[in-house]
Amino acid sequence: MDPPRHIHDLADELLSEILTFLLADARTTNGKISENGHYLAVGTDATAIGFGEASDLDRFRLVCQRFMRIGTPRKFSRFTLRFSEDGFQRLEELLDMQLACYVRTVTYMVRPFYQGSGCARILRMLGSENPTLSQLHARRIQEQNTLVETGYDLSRLRLAIAAFSSLQEIKLLRLQDEADESLIDFIRDHALDGPMWFDWESACSRAVTNLGIALLDSQCSSIRFIGPQISPEATLQLLRAPSNTLAAMGGRLTSLDINFHSTTNITATMADLSGVFHRFFMAAKNLIAIHIGFPSKMPLDLELERLFHDVRWKTLRTLSIQGWRLDADEIIALVRRHRRQLRVFRLVGVYLRAGRWRDVLSVLREEMEQLERLDLREIDYSAHFDTVVIASGVEVFENPPTGPLPHPLTVAAGTSPPLSQSAPAVGPDGTPALFRGRRTPLKGTPTQKLRSMSLDDLGDNGACVQSDQARLWEAWVLSGPQRDMHNGHTPR
Repeated sequence: MDPPRHIHDLADELLSEILTFLLADARTTNGKISENGHYLAVGTDATAIGFGEASDLDRFRLVCQRFMRIGTPRKFSRFTLRFSEDGFQRLEELLDMQLACYVRTVTYMVRPFYQGSGCARILRMLGSENPTLSQLHARRIQEQNTLVETGYDLSRLRLAIAAFSSLQEIKLLRLQDEADESLIDFIRDHALDGPMWFDWESACSRAVTNLGIALLDSQCSSIRFIGPQISPEATLQLLRAPSNTLAAMGGRLTSLDINFHSTTNITATMADLSGVFHRFFMAAKNLIAIHIGFPSKMPLDLELERLFHDVRWKTLRTLSIQGWRLDADEIIALVRRHRRQLRVFRLVGVYLRAGRWRDVLSVLREEMEQLERLDLREIDYSAHFDTVVIASGVEVFENPPTGPLPHPLTVAAGTSPPLSQSAPAVGPDGTPALFRGRRTPLKGTPTQKLRSMSLDDLGDNGACVQSDQARLWEAWVLSGPQRDMHNGHTPR
């Protein structure tokens, strides 16, 4: 009879895998994303990394030295840094504990800077109604001035990034908590918008600049950068950067995921940034994933190549653009440059100024050799978008898509819920809704029905695109012959 087996008999790798499942739901964020895309913190002292024995992972690490060794890299793989004296103090504690080598993801949370000459007067007014809130904002203003004037934020970032030898990802988030929201409401209710305001442009500019300097001072490479609310004014700061500096930054990135945030039309600003993007993208030869997004309510009206400059990335696998007015020929030229390696393609909130969507779909279906996922959410024609969406004031898609994309073939097979109860994309038998009235009905399996459809069957009228049409088009593209050739099958 075999002797009994104990948990200590398992290999470290297996114990680490088991720990992954045990802690799957344990990691939660201490905040939420508001309707306008800001990060809202719950309370004022919430942090992503806790010290002590508060979590299951902490208690796991206290079992024995072996469990401590297995759990420590997971415990400190993520670090959230706030732009505050307390935030940088926690960063110094991490460095003093010699745990920086385990950090893989850094999230830098920066709140908009206080601006205006009337800050003191407004806080005095606020103090008569809410002394605690007034004192909190006064302390934050003092912290902001101290950190900026002394350059303490930059010096700490340079030390930290240099110590994060395993760093793979940097996130820059715009932070607003309940105290900020309350002050904004107070200013609005008392019509005090002029003397004091929150300025994201200056805060974002400083954060981007300091992160860039810190990254260049380090040995970090193969970095993913995520910025869901980048200010165009912050990017303008890169115009002042030497070409070799911009090239060095671009060469260290493997993923660029940025959404530009602005309350006004930023087409002119992005046109001024064309040279910056040219220098950056020419140097960023190792990019595997790119997402460039703009507000869908005010889509960018600029030629695609004013930013991409006919660059071809041999390593690119995922390409995503959002909130843009484009010609069909521009999209076709971009995908053809990457037709041999692109696997994920997202066109979210893209509106055609000229050409037809059917022409884009035909190229995607017939020429893309390895395309596995396609997202056509909120696509339309520019003229229809202007006359219907903007004129009627309809709320449109604002934030970038998150999470894994559903495979459109599951929609065609009728296994995913319809987009709307009134106009489902497909019926229970997999027949596209647009063609249920055909004199010659489609026959065969859902995939066969998709493959038998021609360009004329797609229902593209050159004027507008319905949401159920876009889902059908995704499925039609991914049922093309190139997918069979890639999988080693001969299309029927």
